[in-house]
Amino acid sequence: MKTPLILIVVLYSINLFAQSEEEKVRSEDFKIEKSSYFNEYRINDDWTFKGERETRLETDYSVYEFPLLLKYNISDKLSFLVGPKINVYNDINGAGIPTASGVLGVQYDATENLLIEAKFNQRFTGEIPMEKDYTFGSKQSFTLGSKLRF
Repeated sequence: MKTPLILIVVLYSINLFAQSEEEKVRSEDFKIEKSSYFNEYRINDDWTFKGERETRLETDYSVYEFPLLLKYNISDKLSFLVGPKINVYNDINGAGIPTASGVLGVQYDATENLLIEAKFNQRFTGEIPMEKDYTFGSKQSFTLGSKLRF
């Protein structure tokens, strides 16, 4: 059991990600860049470790999210997700402010390459450093998204 856990930590820490999704929007007044990477390590037929790195770069701040999720396969297409998440908020000066959250969610594999996720996030730490973030200062947030696997 030690060897697989060490392998997960090593793979997650050096950012060897097989899947990628990237989206960029630019204009004269603002810049938004979003990227998401994830990798999965299958424990057995039902259980999988899923490491992610999600990034949002805005004009005056950036957010780096690092969820480490345990995924349980309910069926061939539907999975349950649970685990911790660390967010690092950087302001315009580059000062990193970490926050910790818990994540509960579901993943639906629409096709072999398309994943649809719904996640509930509960922040455990104090005030959010950036009031302009998509949570608007709330300790709870709900995200709905899709990812491409290749």
